[in-house]
Amino acid sequence: MIPAHTEAIPKQDVFVNTHFRIEPCGSCPITGYLIVSPQVSVSSLAELSPEAQGALGATLAAATRAIETVVRPERVYCALFAEETASVHFHLFPRTRWLLSSYSRAHPEDADISGPRLLDWARSTFHVPPTGDHEEATEEIFRVLHQII
Repeated sequence: MIPAHTEAIPKQDVFVNTHFRIEPCGSCPITGYLIVSPQVSVSSLAELSPEAQGALGATLAAATRAIETVVRPERVYCALFAEETASVHFHLFPRTRWLLSSYSRAHPEDADISGPRLLDWARSTFHVPPTGDHEEATEEIFRVLHQII
């Protein structure tokens, strides 16, 4: 029960600015895996307005900084595929030591790190959060993002 003098704080699982929407990946709940999509659906980066193009780098950098602050990955991959949907969207995917170790156990023949293979493997392997703190960490990422932007 919430005391009468306080208010429930809604979960912050989406961030929207003038040109972009940032949300957790719905199909692969790896903590810190975010999707950045333009507010106006386009099939090519060249179709973004000049203002959206100008804001893209700052938006991706802020989201990456929020992921790095909370998740502390070894690297954050940024990818644009637009294969499942024809609309441009960016994948910000944190490569953590735990994730790389899990991949290496599943694929001991892969001596070199391949970001695309790791991302593809994670997307086909994880359909429920692999850690218990996923929800709390995701909320913290969005709190940090709101502080940065």
